[in-house]
Amino acid sequence: MSEPDFSGIDPLRVPEARRRIEAINEYLALPNPNTADAKRVAAKIGLSPWHFQRLARIWSEHRNPTMMVVGRRGPSSRDYGIAPRAAAILREEIEKAGADAELATVAPEIEQRCRSENVIPPARATIWNHIRKARAGTGTAAGPPRIVIGRMWFHLPVTALTDGWPGSDMPTLLVAATLPERIILAHRISVDERYPPSVADLIADLLSKQSTSAQPRPLVMDAADRRAARKALADGGLGGVRPHNRSLQRQLARAFGGRLGSLPALYQRSLARPESKRIVQRQDERISPGAAQAVIQDAIHASNIAIGVAAPDFSIAAEVD
Repeated sequence: MSEPDFSGIDPLRVPEARRRIEAINEYLALPNPNTADAKRVAAKIGLSPWHFQRLARIWSEHRNPTMMVVGRRGPSSRDYGIAPRAAAILREEIEKAGADAELATVAPEIEQRCRSENVIPPARATIWNHIRKARAGTGTAAGPPRIVIGRMWFHLPVTALTDGWPGSDMPTLLVAATLPERIILAHRISVDERYPPSVADLIADLLSKQSTSAQPRPLVMDAADRRAARKALADGGLGGVRPHNRSLQRQLARAFGGRLGSLPALYQRSLARPESKRIVQRQDERISPGAAQAVIQDAIHASNIAIGVAAPDFSIAAEVD
């Protein structure tokens, strides 16, 4: 029997979905399963016989792993009952602003239009959620061709290891991404904050993928990353690369929006305040470091595929002003 496709399920709920499917398959493999069998197998995974039999029937009919667990719902998917006309104004103004939509400029326009039509305007948090969704679907970003070095963080709780490390709630992804195309050319993942992803290793990987015949692109990185990669840059003939003074995290946030593939993404580690961290809820389970890395790898692949264009050939400009 082929492995079920768990790609449509929240990563923290895959272990529970897997357990349920294994138990259901055990039950269905019995010659003549009865109520006593349902009670016995259901007890192994902490379900009532009624719930277990219902899931077994659904699995028999659909063979769809996403139907084995409840989907996660949260603030990013809610509109909190905003009026239909307010929602229409919100969509129109974001569409008008395009990929460069900014909360500080779009929100006042939405609020002014709503007031002029005697409609209660949506909260700014709701407007921001819609801007992020719109950005995630554009497939492009503003500005000239360049390669940006920056980071993303994910609320993806990881289990502890045996060396005393307590585990992590926020794996880090270090990327080298082409803009405006939004293709991730190279990356490094860390699920352990004691060992952040190496900028020097990322640069070495990026250099190995250059095409000498391609049009040079500037490599845009901040001062701290420039210092960390000084030797790798010099070894690659890029000692003239200078640090960028403007926020590169802001550029990545504008380009990729609130998600990388199916994973909600943050672009400032400081935004992961305790009250905003992802809560491990019923049906959730912390995943292993290896599984977390695989989930992030899949998100990178899905994001690159969704852009709909091939990764451009590139070389890195030796001098950047």
